[in-house]
Amino acid sequence: MRTHTLFKVAVLSGLLALSGCASKITQPDKYSGFLKDYSGLKETTSATGKPVLRWVDSSFDESKYDSIVWNPITYYPVPKPTTQVGQQVLDKLRSYTDTQLKTAIEKRKPLVTTPGRVA
Repeated sequence: MRTHTLFKVAVLSGLLALSGCASKITQPDKYSGFLKDYSGLKETTSATGKPVLRWVDSSFDESKYDSIVWNPITYYPVPKPTTQVGQQVLDKLRSYTDTQLKTAIEKRKPLVTTPGRVA
């Protein structure tokens, strides 16, 4: 019971943190420096209607791809259990994330485990 409650609190906290960040476009003075050049990012709208920045190669053609290679989610660095968040909670959180992403992605294209043409 306690683990279940802790799991809900962890997920809710994560969603609140993400929703606070996702409500507007990041201004250039707030860029992290992760990318060498941010000039290729274009403003667009996400599936949920939120404004986002993204980069897509101008030569990308979605019709050339018939599937998406799926590998289960892994976190880096690997999260370590503590007295407050045990391994079971971490495993459930990873599994939940994996399931949600997989469900969203497979709405676009079939998922496969190895590259190649779908028969």
